[in-house]
Amino acid sequence: MKAERVAVLKCAFSTLIGVVAIGVCATGQSALANEDITTDAMAAVEDRHEVHPRRPDVSQAQHPALSNPDNIDTGLPADPWQHATGDWFGHRPRLDDMGVIFEASITTDWSKNLRGGMNTEGDTFRHLFNGNLTLDAERLMGWEGGTFFLNFQNHNGPDASADDVGDAQAFSNIDAEGRTQVAELWFEQVTIDGTVRVKVGKVEANAEFAFVDNGGEFINSSMGLSPTVFVLPSEPSPAMSANVFVYPTDGFYAGAGLYDGSLQEGVPTGSRGPKTFFENPADLFVIGEAGVTWGSDGEGLPGRFGGGGWWHTGTFVRFDGATDEETGGFYLVFDQTLWLENPSDPDDGQGLGMFLQYGYADADVSMIEHHAGGGFAWMGPIPSRDDDVLGAGVSFVRFSDEPGAGLTDDHETAFELFYKAQIMPWISVKPDLQYISNPGGTGLDDALVATLRVEANF
Repeated sequence: MKAERVAVLKCAFSTLIGVVAIGVCATGQSALANEDITTDAMAAVEDRHEVHPRRPDVSQAQHPALSNPDNIDTGLPADPWQHATGDWFGHRPRLDDMGVIFEASITTDWSKNLRGGMNTEGDTFRHLFNGNLTLDAERLMGWEGGTFFLNFQNHNGPDASADDVGDAQAFSNIDAEGRTQVAELWFEQVTIDGTVRVKVGKVEANAEFAFVDNGGEFINSSMGLSPTVFVLPSEPSPAMSANVFVYPTDGFYAGAGLYDGSLQEGVPTGSRGPKTFFENPADLFVIGEAGVTWGSDGEGLPGRFGGGGWWHTGTFVRFDGATDEETGGFYLVFDQTLWLENPSDPDDGQGLGMFLQYGYADADVSMIEHHAGGGFAWMGPIPSRDDDVLGAGVSFVRFSDEPGAGLTDDHETAFELFYKAQIMPWISVKPDLQYISNPGGTGLDDALVATLRVEANF
């Protein structure tokens, strides 16, 4: 049975990579044949690919509109400022227009385990700082479709899941070991018609694969990434990589990525450079995803369905004490806008959206075999509070039943409810409550965890 599962996974993954390769060839030939293409490359690809616009653990490059009276803060009171530091007396928009874009943010979480779990004594405070530099090659030097991006991170504070709750899904998506690092450093090139996108460098893999946009405001880690992809080079350990995505039509996309997989051997790739991408331990993580989208042209409500597979070439210790040379899994993601308050205004995000996701990993080496989750996010739920967000979601994991896993419960379920209040454009406050049944699968009492998240942009 084990050999059959591996064979099926390898076959499905090979098929997915083949789809990407065919797409690259087809879209490349189409672009070469069309000499009259005038579409702005970055605008074309951004219409097709939005990267977690709200998650603090997944940064993204910025391509702001050219400066105009609507986006300059000079001379205005602090309330409508887009950043806490304003526009630097007009210097920030001038730099933006030149293609040099600075962004910085800090996310703080204060959490208290109210009952159950491991520990209800005291509370936990931690923060995640992100400093980003985007260089728009077109604005800087007329090189259309090129982007350079750097993300600097500083995290301080304990891991509340490990210390207080004991849950397997990580109830806060900023919890990790303390670190100061250059988390991302990459160059991206988009073809002039936006049908092919190539990104090379140190990349946060969850910015490209296995994400759900409507889960972006949730705090629980599993709402944004299936925990079955347990070796994904994601925060706090992005890795060196090469990624290719194709968008042959407005309604289809496919992509593949090759990543340094040495995290499995204990190498903290988030704080390292490219050395282990080429030298021992030279394990590789390979992932592919394809999907369909709809509604981006204004006809109907926007949505997306995607499926992906991943494979890791490293050595994994099985729960029975043996080893596997390689492992893999697959996942499904679904986003759907259910209602828009102002459908005629593409810049108005008010409305109700939902997401669903599923993931599978090999129970011989992964503590979590199955994951299923979903939720709803409502932007502008209260009149005159257009930028506030109300969300509710649930995430379920089925644990491995291998005796060596050492688990006494067969599942964990996290229920999350939050309300994000946008106090000013540059600062928000988000009270969050999570009920976690069977945290960690080790016989702990059900936990009730309260978190207050504050996010500020500078």
